[in-house]
Amino acid sequence: MSPYENRLRSESFRRVGLISTVLPGKLSELSAATTSPDKNTRDRWAGLGLANVSIHLQGTTDTTFIFLFTEFTGSDSQVAAELVQQDPFFATLADLLQAHPRAAVDSVWLPMELINIIGPTLPEPTNGRPIERSGLMAGLEPASELQYRTLHQTNWPGVVDQMARSNRRYWVTFLIDFGEQLWLFTYSEYVGDDYAADDAATAADPVTQRWWKFTEPCLIPLTPGGENWTTMQALMR
Repeated sequence: MSPYENRLRSESFRRVGLISTVLPGKLSELSAATTSPDKNTRDRWAGLGLANVSIHLQGTTDTTFIFLFTEFTGSDSQVAAELVQQDPFFATLADLLQAHPRAAVDSVWLPMELINIIGPTLPEPTNGRPIERSGLMAGLEPASELQYRTLHQTNWPGVVDQMARSNRRYWVTFLIDFGEQLWLFTYSEYVGDDYAADDAATAADPVTQRWWKFTEPCLIPLTPGGENWTTMQALMR
């Protein structure tokens, strides 16, 4: 079995990435509606099997994407999408969103394909340091899809080790198609004190540098000439 299949068999939960787009002219309403959930809401989600829920937003030249990440105790990501769709907190967002063409009838959320998991490689912080949760987005060259998938089925151990040394404990990537375009959405957690120094250490690592020679040409930056990965706006984390 592949590393992905082994992980599915060994873990009691699923990492789920849901995608939707914001209706034209509804962005300000969406931002206002996505308030920080209270304890009762979080407890209700926990009762549904939804944990570590975060929402991230990113505009492109064509549309604005909304990416929801959660860890689900069930085995079917479509069930997680249905639970999100029906939950009172997210029901207030439904009229502001436009579903992907392949989303289920009466749902604005489509589960994306999980193609990469790294971590968690570090334990939960014990010194009161908060976990910095981020969503990141990049385009994927359609001609490079096979290479990118193959590389991430066998993440290089040295790359994973350097991510841990740089305090990036979690990296989960999903893939979705929109027409002829392919998009990657990543959920990440960082637990360090100096983001810039840790990123510099990653960039200086020779194994990571060799890895990037294969992975980076596969990516399409959202801004021409910009960074391959764009950090999304955090609406809720």
